[in-house]
Amino acid sequence: MISIRSWAEMTRALASPIDADLIRLLALRREQLLEQEGYDLGELAHFIVAEPGDALAAIEVAAGIPLATNMIDGSKQGEPGFTASFEYVERHSGAWFEAVTIVSDDGFGLVLLVPDRPDIDPALLGLVRDHA
Repeated sequence: MISIRSWAEMTRALASPIDADLIRLLALRREQLLEQEGYDLGELAHFIVAEPGDALAAIEVAAGIPLATNMIDGSKQGEPGFTASFEYVERHSGAWFEAVTIVSDDGFGLVLLVPDRPDIDPALLGLVRDHA
């Protein structure tokens, strides 16, 4: 998994040999967040990029929030009526899902980026597919 919590980490991620569609999406989000002058990225958002071999449980640990549990009613993925706590999930061109969760009253957000690939944890992929 790739964890991005600062402008320096974002710069490193954008310079790394990752998927071109992911680079475009990260670059777009960077430009949008740079409009919030005077803030470090870590004050605005935490980006997590899922990779093959990353289990949903490990992503939840890195995120610090239960993605497969509704934070309001406690329902869990797979239970009838379950709805994740995402603000939105969008499927982008290039087969990437972007799931955003606002985690505090100041607007700090978790941005989860998940490739739509068969080697991604089925529970994680199902979670974002079901809410896109």
